[in-house]
Amino acid sequence: METVHLDNANIFLGISNVSVGILMILLCVPLLKGRIGMNHWYGMRFKKSFQSEENWYRINRYGARKMILWSGVLVIIGVLTLFIPVGSKGVLPLAISSAPLIVIIPAIETWLYARKL
Repeated sequence: METVHLDNANIFLGISNVSVGILMILLCVPLLKGRIGMNHWYGMRFKKSFQSEENWYRINRYGARKMILWSGVLVIIGVLTLFIPVGSKGVLPLAISSAPLIVIIPAIETWLYARKL
């Protein structure tokens, strides 16, 4: 049986992805619950979001759900990175590229949703 050796890259990438994923989930909970009023600092801030209070809350709830879903994926990738050596085929690119995708994909999904309102 082959011994799996995890190096510092595994630990760093794994903990980073898990931490960012959990942070994003925590930041989205108030948006999901409709506790954040219209502002220019926090939330899904598209042109359509600022057209009405109703749009603001609908778009932010939708965006929060998408961000939570994709952040959960990031947490799973982070946990897997802690157990699969970075040197394994495909693990390093996946672990490194995950965090930006986790923000970009739900942002695009939310923008497309907002355009339909």
